[in-house]
Amino acid sequence: MNKNNICYTGDGSLKTGNHTQKQYLELMNKNFEKECPIYIKSLKCKSCKKWKKMMSAKLKQKTQKMSKKEDNFFKQMNKCNRCKNNKTKKCNLKNYILYSGAEFGKCKDLENARLNK
Repeated sequence: MNKNNICYTGDGSLKTGNHTQKQYLELMNKNFEKECPIYIKSLKCKSCKKWKKMMSAKLKQKTQKMSKKEDNFFKQMNKCNRCKNNKTKKCNLKNYILYSGAEFGKCKDLENARLNK
């Protein structure tokens, strides 16, 4: 697999989806410079992890009663928002790959590899 090529078919990508690392980083910095650091920080933040667990449990509930758990849910959400927006760092190539779902290699090569499995 070639680490110099990146397959990305999302917003602003080339029609083929094949990008060099330089093209990909320019595209990501242009379109997602603000969103990526917040997303990456939310993956590491304890309060965001706890809030995501609470959110998935809330979605499984059938009743919509307000309770102490509901109050705790909003407190945790606020903690998460403060945490993920605090002291963010600019994303690097690895962070952008994680954020965008892109993959190393050319798109056609990746597609052929999936079909041959």
